[in-house]
Amino acid sequence: MDQKQKLLLIVAGALCGLIVLFLAFRLVVAIGAASESSAELKRAERTIAANGAERPYPSKENRDTRERDAEVADAVADQARALLTHGLPIPQGETVSQFADRLVKGVHALNERQQTPAAQLLAAASAQQPAQNYSFESYVAQGNLPKEKDLPRLARQFAVIEHACNLLLDNGAVSIVEVTRDRFDGAVVQEEEQRSTRRGRRSRRGEDEEAQPAVLAGAPVAPVLAKDGVSRESYAIRFNAPYDTVVKTLNTLAAEPLFVVVTDLSVARKTPVSARVDDLVKKRQAARQAAARRAAGARDANAQQLAAELAAKPLFEGASPAERVVTDPEHAVPLDVLLRFDVYSAEPAAAPAPEKEGN
Repeated sequence: MDQKQKLLLIVAGALCGLIVLFLAFRLVVAIGAASESSAELKRAERTIAANGAERPYPSKENRDTRERDAEVADAVADQARALLTHGLPIPQGETVSQFADRLVKGVHALNERQQTPAAQLLAAASAQQPAQNYSFESYVAQGNLPKEKDLPRLARQFAVIEHACNLLLDNGAVSIVEVTRDRFDGAVVQEEEQRSTRRGRRSRRGEDEEAQPAVLAGAPVAPVLAKDGVSRESYAIRFNAPYDTVVKTLNTLAAEPLFVVVTDLSVARKTPVSARVDDLVKKRQAARQAAARRAAGARDANAQQLAAELAAKPLFEGASPAERVVTDPEHAVPLDVLLRFDVYSAEPAAAPAPEKEGN
């Protein structure tokens, strides 16, 4: 073998060795990658197995519970809305003139119910006249006819006012002093000017101005209720009545189907309690002093003994209920009460249309 062949053989052997080393390196790298891939696959298998062992959410039980809750919520909402549909009976198909006639007759009937001796005595003592038109001055006193578009809402308002006033009178109210409603019709400015003039005259007579009901403005209902067709009307009624009338009326309003929310109840007296105490004490003392003087001038020993016994008794012993500051409801001085309340209502849901049978 010559020198040239030996050199070629050495070069070929070197190249083959390099190729073998390169292939061995690639084999080691491939084995490492395969091991890492195998480990990752096992980890993924363990994760999948663990996830498969967990209970799914929402599970069937979760979905069933949520569906039952939704059914209960829908039932409660339907019941609540049904309560709002219990309105007062209102004649249907009335014309404008028929409503105006019914309004005038209803107002006159309420006024006639208050023509009692107790109401007349109270009016004379306090210079306070009962209500005359019940917040419908434009249609009762002035003879105006309501607009046809306002007729449904006016009919609902008058039904509520008539019902509330009759309820107060049935429960023993002496007189209805003033009624205020949501003003939405066109006669608001003129009527409010008349009311302000009357209030000014009464205040000059010494009447408590704080007990006057403010002008009511129709406040919007909550958006969630308005979306469901719910409306609200606000009212204020000022009246004179004993304490038990207030209690009976509030209990009746709470038990009636009409959805009434009492927003304020203010009670005032014409005379402060301290002034009444001083007046009653002076009257009792004056009566006792007069009896003592009569006994001192008498020559009868029994009369003098009775006068001495009277002086030893407590000042209000044996006093009648009317002579006490705190009396039972039957003999109590009528309270001056301001009742504010809202009436919520909604139209009944329309009945579903009957399904048509196929041919």
